Amino acid sequence: MLKEVEVLRISDGDRRQDLDTIVEEMPLALYINGRHVQTAMISPSMIREFVIGHLFSERVVKDYDEIESIQIDENIAKVLIKRSFGVINLKKVVLSGCGGGSSFLDESRIPKIDRGFKIDPEQLLRSMKKVLSLDLHKKTGGSHSVGLFDKNGAIVITEDIGRHNALDKVIGHGVIENINFKDTFVVSSGRISSDMILKCISVGIPAIASKSAVTNLAIEIGKTSGATIIGFVRGRGMVVYTGSLMQADE
Repeated sequence: MLKEVEVLRISDGDRRQDLDTIVEEMPLALYINGRHVQTAMISPSMIREFVIGHLFSERVVKDYDEIESIQIDENIAKVLIKRSFGVINLKKVVLSGCGGGSSFLDESRIPKIDRGFKIDPEQLLRSMKKVLSLDLHKKTGGSHSVGLFDKNGAIVITEDIGRHNALDKVIGHGVIENINFKDTFVVSSGRISSDMILKCISVGIPAIASKSAVTNLAIEIGKTSGATIIGFVRGRGMVVYTGSLMQADE
């Protein structure tokens, strides 16, 4: 996921040839039932997890048994599923910096989450430190980190050039490992937009937190669904936009 490239480094008027470490980006062509439905720009890791998580978070499939087979050959992923109705919702091209689906705010289509889910703020702060401690962003400054956690700690943490891709990868890992998503929460380095919270609630994840900002539409979806949304988790603080926290000593 890392490459070295030759660069011209300029500082205080000085110029010198140098090597810089950058993050890799690759196109992944997704075929479903023999039809090319999408090309995603992703980091070349956890490709199978990305494909599975993307199918679930974009509501192409609702159950793992609906996926008959997945074949990955370099930058091509071929998937056979039992039904193909949800495929019409996929964008043709998913860039690394944009959303993964064509969802819009239709309250009748927004899944509902158990409003009783709460997070220990101390655990949330510890989880954020783990998510931000990965090497790729420190070395390149060009990736996002996303982790899936439960009360026992980290289930999986990964990085990708796109925050949506990283979220799909941890969802895919959870599907493969048969994780009960209703007892988990997501921690992200990137902002929480409408498509990020929609991906979470589509698979039953009740809460998402970020070190960054939250959009107004994400907050609307959080209120409608009952999900917990927390932004600006930094240092010893955070901002709760929807849902609630529990005290560490409760």
